[in-house]
Amino acid sequence: MIDPMANLDPAAPGPELDPSGGDGTQQEVFDMDAYRSNFRKMDKIRSFMGIASGCVAGVCGLTGLSGLACFLVLHIIVSLSILATKMKFSLHSYSISKSESIMSFLLADFQKCAMSFMLFWTLFFGLVYLF
Repeated sequence: MIDPMANLDPAAPGPELDPSGGDGTQQEVFDMDAYRSNFRKMDKIRSFMGIASGCVAGVCGLTGLSGLACFLVLHIIVSLSILATKMKFSLHSYSISKSESIMSFLLADFQKCAMSFMLFWTLFFGLVYLF
């Protein structure tokens, strides 16, 4: 099954897979192209969120822990939005590891997005309040 989040055409040429595995028992088929496409889309969304939330925190004049709390709240809101709207709360259908928890999904790319957030937070705070 091609998942709808990847926007891949199921009629497109690709490897022919026997879902029964050749022995008559059903096996789950995981499409790595769809997984990579989904991961890239989530990465882009979260990166943009880091930049946008940095701009918001800088323009609002948030400093210290209030700015960090702004980033944390917005990061979790965006991750929950992805989980609710695109994945329909079916995390295990879209991940390689069946043991991936909701918390690990919510905090994925946290460090990378935090760097973008810090850059734009300080840039916009400096542009609005220092110059």
